[in-house]
Amino acid sequence: MGSEMCIRDRSYTMASFEIVEREGMHWVKASLENEELRAEAGALSFIEGDIVVDTPVPTFRQFLVATLAEEALIRPRYRGTGNVFLEPTLGGFHVLDMEDDEWILEAGSYLASEGEIELLAYKENAWASFWAGDGMLQFRTKVRGTGKVVIRTPGPVQVVSVKGSYRTEGRIVVGRTGSLKYRVRRPTRRLIDYFLSGEAFLKSFEGDGEILTCPTPYWRQRFQDMLRNR
Repeated sequence: MGSEMCIRDRSYTMASFEIVEREGMHWVKASLENEELRAEAGALSFIEGDIVVDTPVPTFRQFLVATLAEEALIRPRYRGTGNVFLEPTLGGFHVLDMEDDEWILEAGSYLASEGEIELLAYKENAWASFWAGDGMLQFRTKVRGTGKVVIRTPGPVQVVSVKGSYRTEGRIVVGRTGSLKYRVRRPTRRLIDYFLSGEAFLKSFEGDGEILTCPTPYWRQRFQDMLRNR
């Protein structure tokens, strides 16, 4: 079983999001009408209109949990009427529309949110994380409530309905509903077949729910990643 810790206070205002694409780049446009937006620190590109920015001071508990979850500690709030444009990327974004729901996101995927969205740190099962190659202490980001959440992705996202199980190798799953359990399974029934096959352990998402997958990154993003890893 995983565990969770809350790292934010509530917001009761709403905003709307639009993904803009130009010259192979993507960025997020958030439209506010006397409303509020929260986003990662350093994500701002420019502002149009009468928008006030402030930054809540985090508590020690928020500092500790945000560090373990590999999420930004400071999340500025944008309040007022106008448009907020977040920084462009060669990758992409996905707007998750939640209605009294909860999702578990990969660390670093959260970008911005609106509405009564709670942001929490969720600790995965230690052994599952270990066999998946993520270490014994692995935190994800859990979002819960009603409203929209913007997620960073390396490419276009597919929403997959899971009934029973969904198994994958690698990191193509960027989010899952809280109803799904996360385990690590051998790709073969027999242990000897596993060693002979040369395949790695598979990440298994089990139960009834939905997952967000990104099997193919945008080619510009992939090229940039290749240059960084040289």
